[in-house]
Amino acid sequence: MTEAAIVFWFPIEMLKPIPGATIWNGKDRKFESVENAVIFVMETLSVDDRRTAMIQTDQMSIHPPDIQAIYEGMKNKKG
Repeated sequence: MTEAAIVFWFPIEMLKPIPGATIWNGKDRKFESVENAVIFVMETLSVDDRRTAMIQTDQMSIHPPDIQAIYEGMKNKKG
């Protein structure tokens, strides 16, 4: 969980294109750890954007249900 990670997501406005509008690419952001990436997804992205998020490390891909589970586990450790 301490390895570097990249969060990829598609802003929700991309999923509802307007004819003639610019086509946007997905977004990404690098983090020093999976934990920081999980916090970013769960506390910074909107609920809609969260549904499109994925965390990628050198070893694995982490998808929304697992991101949620990791976040809940992190909250339980603190509390």
